[in-house]
Amino acid sequence: MLNQLETKTADELESQLLDFKQWNKRSRDDNIKMMIKMAVCMANGGGGSVIFGVVDNVKGRANAILGVPKDVDTSILQRRVHERTDPHLTPQFEDIFVEEGTTRLLLMNVFPSSPPYTTTDGSATIRQGKECIPLTGTLRRQMMSTSSEMDFTAEVVQEDWKELFSHSAMERVREIMSRERVDETLLSLSDEDLLRSIGALKDRYLTKGSLLLVGKPEAISKFIPQHKWSYRKMISDTDYSQRDDGVHAIPVALYELERYIAVDNPMVTVEAGLVHPEFSTYPTIALREALLNAFGHRDYRMMGTIMLKQYKDKLILTNPGEFVGGITPQNILHHPPVARNNHLMDLLDRLKLVNRSNLGVSRIFRSLLIEGKEPPVYREIGSNIELTFISSPLNKNFKNIVNHMSQENLHVDVDHLLVLQYLIRHEEIDTTIAAEVAQRSLEQARELLSKMQNEFHLLEAVGRGKGRYFTLSRNAYEILKGDLEYERQQSLDKEAVKIRVLSILKTGRSLTNKEVRQLTGMNRKQVHRMIQELKTNGVQVIGKGAGTKYIYKS
Repeated sequence: MLNQLETKTADELESQLLDFKQWNKRSRDDNIKMMIKMAVCMANGGGGSVIFGVVDNVKGRANAILGVPKDVDTSILQRRVHERTDPHLTPQFEDIFVEEGTTRLLLMNVFPSSPPYTTTDGSATIRQGKECIPLTGTLRRQMMSTSSEMDFTAEVVQEDWKELFSHSAMERVREIMSRERVDETLLSLSDEDLLRSIGALKDRYLTKGSLLLVGKPEAISKFIPQHKWSYRKMISDTDYSQRDDGVHAIPVALYELERYIAVDNPMVTVEAGLVHPEFSTYPTIALREALLNAFGHRDYRMMGTIMLKQYKDKLILTNPGEFVGGITPQNILHHPPVARNNHLMDLLDRLKLVNRSNLGVSRIFRSLLIEGKEPPVYREIGSNIELTFISSPLNKNFKNIVNHMSQENLHVDVDHLLVLQYLIRHEEIDTTIAAEVAQRSLEQARELLSKMQNEFHLLEAVGRGKGRYFTLSRNAYEILKGDLEYERQQSLDKEAVKIRVLSILKTGRSLTNKEVRQLTGMNRKQVHRMIQELKTNGVQVIGKGAGTKYIYKS
């Protein structure tokens, strides 16, 4: 295309998906502002690319190509665009090296996603033809009303479905349906009737979503070349001992990936009377839900692969596409369900492969936490979503406490499990931390901790007011760690309280007996005894009666 600049201007080469911009030598900030504006414009218009370093109204390569400075750091540019767009956009930058100008051009690729997008100050444009026009209220309403029409997986593949259909993929679908105890009436249908009943066949054509479910690999490669999955058994961050790549339908890919994981997914047997249940390092429920979510929510308009890396101590699952609809790693557990590929997710739901009520993420968390294992970790890295499972052993005592609560007819949900799991590692928790851990509001976290104290008797409160925090109760401690551990922790807690009071006094602030009681949860006599013990550390008592205060003097 650059060779065409000999006879055409860059403006003549521009299109819906391509724009040229000259680099402003006088102001790098102006260039960043232009990048942010163009990223929003292209994203709202369905994606596209911008080449920086080309004058758009002259002919001749030597005249048109001026280039960009060689010291421009693309990672900084990417971060600035990400920070100043809402929802965040993370364009990909590439260098194009030429002979003219500075010898360097900069290509910014903006991938299609889920508009509308704006700058952080609320302004927005949208690509229409070769122009970026204001994204007015009317255009925004039209965009939202037609969002369902933008679903890539709902597009129809105009070829005879039987030529695209994979019997082995359909067999895998039926196996999963049977395992999930789907209605026998649905299972008894012929392949064609089953596909038609769930909306996978429109007239005699498959949709791209149904092709992803029951299509032959060669058909998927032809019509959905973006679809790909990969497995790596990692030796280190840079080396692997085993690999596999495929373009199979989702149920077949699911089977292959689970098979690879199972080779190095140790089982632990727990003796419980006549029954000896087995528990794997990575619970099957968590793995299946995570893999199906990765395939169901990935952005099929982007090139990329669903990558599963299996390390000795963790699993990392990555899929192309950013979070949509306001979902973030910090609210994913309780956020209302949002789907990029509504048609595909509907098909998976009707086949009972997934649940559209946002139970999938909760199942992932619960299946790990109920065994006393680390919760999963979600991250958004560039234009990809990463999910990490930590290889942690079964905690039999944690299972015991969950079983104990069940026997008491007390339902322990994911929020409770997250708080308990945190307390195993950190010994104490307050409302602010509980809100962060359980992904709840402060008010919800306050109610959560209160219920775990007053109804479940799993927690004990220490202190009052803003200094209030919670620890495991004696009963919970005895089940989880044993009585001796509880006594040891009580001793540590007492020392921690003394250190806390002493540190406040060392700031120059005085405290009354009442204030120390509110801070620590102790009674009047306990505070008095503690102050006596702290006198050797420089604490002094001044005044008498109600006017008594504690101060520190070195």
